Amino acid sequence: MNNAKEKRAPMRAGARSAAKDPQDQKNKVREPSRGMTVRESRETSLDIAADKKKEREPEYIRIKTSPDRILMVLVLALISIGSIIVFSASFPYALSQGLDSYYYVRRQVIFVALGLVGMTVAMRIPYDKYKKLAPFVYGAAAVLLVLVLFIGDSEGEARRWISIPGVPITIQPSEIMKIGLILMLAAYFGKYAEYMRRGVSVKMRLLYGTIYPAFILFPACALVLLEKHLSGTIIIFMIGIVVMFLGGTSVVMTGGLYGAAGIAAAVAYIAANPYALKRILTYGNENADILSDKWQTTQGLYAIGSGGLFGLGLGQSRQKYSYVSEPQNDFIFTIWCEETGYIGALFVIALFMALLFRGFTVARRAPDVFSSLVVYGIMSHITLQAILNIAVVTDTIPNTGIALPFFSYGGSSLIMLMFEMGIVLSVSRHSRQQKL
Repeated sequence: MNNAKEKRAPMRAGARSAAKDPQDQKNKVREPSRGMTVRESRETSLDIAADKKKEREPEYIRIKTSPDRILMVLVLALISIGSIIVFSASFPYALSQGLDSYYYVRRQVIFVALGLVGMTVAMRIPYDKYKKLAPFVYGAAAVLLVLVLFIGDSEGEARRWISIPGVPITIQPSEIMKIGLILMLAAYFGKYAEYMRRGVSVKMRLLYGTIYPAFILFPACALVLLEKHLSGTIIIFMIGIVVMFLGGTSVVMTGGLYGAAGIAAAVAYIAANPYALKRILTYGNENADILSDKWQTTQGLYAIGSGGLFGLGLGQSRQKYSYVSEPQNDFIFTIWCEETGYIGALFVIALFMALLFRGFTVARRAPDVFSSLVVYGIMSHITLQAILNIAVVTDTIPNTGIALPFFSYGGSSLIMLMFEMGIVLSVSRHSRQQKL
């Protein structure tokens, strides 16, 4: 009898084991163990919840399509309007310089044609190839920024351009550095994204999220600052910060360290360059001489105010006749406001906002971290530069040379901007998803 009981007991245990559902067995193995620490138990529970959520979510596949048409239309619209206003704003200045009235717009059309070629080529290159090109673009920009200090063309206090013999185009290395920095930081944060996640030690987040990226950002800012190009340095610094924050770096640690470094660099630059301090003091001085120190800013405000609600009409600006100096460059927005009025100003601002929104949509749908950060960086570059330009010409911030994207006359800036938009369009070709 005792032997029979001993035989029946294991049979009942086996029956219970066989009766259990295999899925229950699997879930039981994956449940947090009582021997785990609180943190290990929580992380295991989160993994189980994530797996269950993933099982419920539908699966998607990416489909390669044509470039984003809305984005392309917005870019072409801004370029077209910019070319029109370049002609309207530049012909009096060209005549005053002894040139024919079509001099600047003819060159601008050439820049647009070259930019379209660059945008088309960039759009055709697979987005993942730019990760391999990042060190070369960044390195080439750094070499050019060093060369410009020795062989560059100077204009006033600044030395920012390199002339190419036999070609009516100058290279501005700081424009190349902008895209080089974006690509380099995006490649870095795409590679080390795991060190930006929650749960990683503070030391590792500080090293990989703040300290190491400084060796990419700070040299770029320093080289541009040596050109005495303060506005370019500010834009490059802000672009880098945006990409880093979106890449997952700590806002507190990076903001504290980089903010202190930025303030120290700005103070040192202003102390070494009296003209920069003079601009700041002039901005805050209501009694400054408007016929010398605040001439361009004052004339720009007159142009904006003269436009009224609907403007004087295209080609009818009065301030472009030797009042606003070089109206086809940094202060071109004031001429646009004078000729098209408040409505025209709002229309251009709306176009920039629509471009930003569409670009961010492409970034959210991007295939990976690298391509997403590249698009975010490029769209931040365009938006920041547009905001700063409008702030300068409306006397919201001190006057400093900042071009209005797609509008201001210039070869390097326009060509590089269109090349950057080609990269965004390349990413947009892989941003569409289809449910399985």
